[in-house]
Amino acid sequence: MTILAGSDTTAFSLSASDAIWEELLCSRPTAGVHSVVHLVRRGLIKLTGSHIDYERNVQIVRSLIDEARGHTHVDGPGHELHARGEYHRITTSLGTSDVYVERVGNGEPLLAFSTAGSNTAQWHGLMTHTDVAGQYELITVDMPWHGRSSPSWASAVGSYSLTPDTFTEFIVAVCSSLALDRPVLVGVSMAGAAVIHAIATHPQRFAGAVSCQAGPAVHSRQNEHLRGTTVNPTLFIPEWTYGLMNPASPEEFKQRVWWGYSSGGFGLYAADIDSYLRWNFEDVAQLLTSESPHIALLSGSFDTSVPSSETQALAERIPNSSFAVMPELGHFPHAENPIAFATYLKNALERVTANSPRC
Repeated sequence: MTILAGSDTTAFSLSASDAIWEELLCSRPTAGVHSVVHLVRRGLIKLTGSHIDYERNVQIVRSLIDEARGHTHVDGPGHELHARGEYHRITTSLGTSDVYVERVGNGEPLLAFSTAGSNTAQWHGLMTHTDVAGQYELITVDMPWHGRSSPSWASAVGSYSLTPDTFTEFIVAVCSSLALDRPVLVGVSMAGAAVIHAIATHPQRFAGAVSCQAGPAVHSRQNEHLRGTTVNPTLFIPEWTYGLMNPASPEEFKQRVWWGYSSGGFGLYAADIDSYLRWNFEDVAQLLTSESPHIALLSGSFDTSVPSSETQALAERIPNSSFAVMPELGHFPHAENPIAFATYLKNALERVTANSPRC
């Protein structure tokens, strides 16, 4: 089977075996055979003709595949979003920024950070469609330049950059500004690596961490179009990330993830990915011991960027840790299907409480 697209001047085709197309187009495809972008990258779907035209129009190809599959929906917008928004002026090596914070619920604090290039809106589904905020205070933070946080004062547009060390410095500064006493950290993807780094380097500041979609190191996340002008990044970046989710996750949540990645500032996602590529567990491995706060690692099976085997390998290197697979989730478990994620999160938090040393 082949998909053809083109005109008199541009054309591309996608061809694969009938077995690949049948799996890709079914309503609940198998993890690893669920994303046209991933299959093209692996060569299981052959791209011929204009690569640039494919990359400019991949959202059309993906949308057609989604329509052939059908959609899973969630019942309504959930309960009202009662997050309390506030600003805190934070000064670190990243500069001085008025940082936007959202808080909802009561109980033990969870200090949560989003994926590369995104913001607090990723956590809204967990606030509106689950009871997590009935058991914990969920505190979410926009990094400088992200979401509703300001750029660093007097910094040139495009000057934002991040490293694992400066990310941890920022996490510690936020904790201090909010006067949080040993919160549990929660992070996904880039932030999933960051919370491990923070636990390793500042074990007395935190009660533990839940790290999602992190591996020992990061590979194959660069692309010339993340900050290029040949292909529109506001279309390409959402498609670059969309295929990391389970197609069977609710359509309403998947579309919010897509929209979030279409809304970021130019070059912001690319700068975060540059930072993420610097992550190497070996840099902090010797700092983590059996006395370190517990780190609960979670992995969504549909994440082709950080396969579950890599997260499991990371967990095996961390002395006081646990590991669980989330078979129905992908790279954005907290955002693509917060209803399903809530159960895994609460179980992970129970493991953090049970296994972290008392201070």
